[in-house]
Amino acid sequence: MKARRELDAELDHLGAELQHWVCRSRHEAQFWPQFTALAEDILDEAQSWDRLHVLYRLDVMLVRHGKNPVPRPRCFESLKRKG
Repeated sequence: MKARRELDAELDHLGAELQHWVCRSRHEAQFWPQFTALAEDILDEAQSWDRLHVLYRLDVMLVRHGKNPVPRPRCFESLKRKG
């Protein structure tokens, strides 16, 4: 499990990369598998009390880049309930 500052650093890095992915993705089907895999890795390392913080940061990141965070990919819902 990682501390919140480590999670935030990973989320910051993911957010910086997101703009490049959005520009390169021709279709949503190319974007979501990559984003979901990296988001799951971060969520897997979050303490139970940090999961909602991570989910919030992911939602904000998606909205900033023109992606609709809802409906959330199924994996996020199952990870939200972990712990």
